[in-house]
Amino acid sequence: MELDEATVQRARRGDRAAQDAFLRRYAGPLHALLRRSCVPNTEDAVQELLAKLLVVLPRFDPAGTAMLTTWVFTVAHRWLLDQRKRRHLSLVPLDEAAEVPDPLPGADRLLERKEMIAALEEAITRLPDERRRTFLLVQIHDQPIAAMAQIGWRRSRAFRWERSSPACTAPGPSSSPCSGPPSGK
Repeated sequence: MELDEATVQRARRGDRAAQDAFLRRYAGPLHALLRRSCVPNTEDAVQELLAKLLVVLPRFDPAGTAMLTTWVFTVAHRWLLDQRKRRHLSLVPLDEAAEVPDPLPGADRLLERKEMIAALEEAITRLPDERRRTFLLVQIHDQPIAAMAQIGWRRSRAFRWERSSPACTAPGPSSSPCSGPPSGK
């Protein structure tokens, strides 16, 4: 249920009773939204969001195309996006710090990835020019197979090339770019 236009106008001008009615109307739905969005400290987050809404409420245009509820949830959505962009540090007692997992990959994984990329790049450079362009278009730049027709390859030839390319000899996982034609292309 929308607030009546007179209450919205008074709330926009700073009338405390009208702002209180505005806050009572949207506190519950916003609490539910934040809880379902897995926002930590939901009660504090709701208070912060409601305070933000009161600050930006004068910018709401009742004569505009958006209803007040739509506008409120748009502001809430943008607030949620801003919250997710911020890094939230969680403080841990120093004696428990060794038990906190490191979210970054270890040096061994980084080295393995670097070696695999170097081997793939080396194999790609050994391809003839036309095959290299085709491979890069389809596998790296996610272009549809139809894009190869623009550079002179027939569809059957392109599929045959993917299975027999020298790039397929590069070390790597079984799901290498040479394991067959891309799905859906």
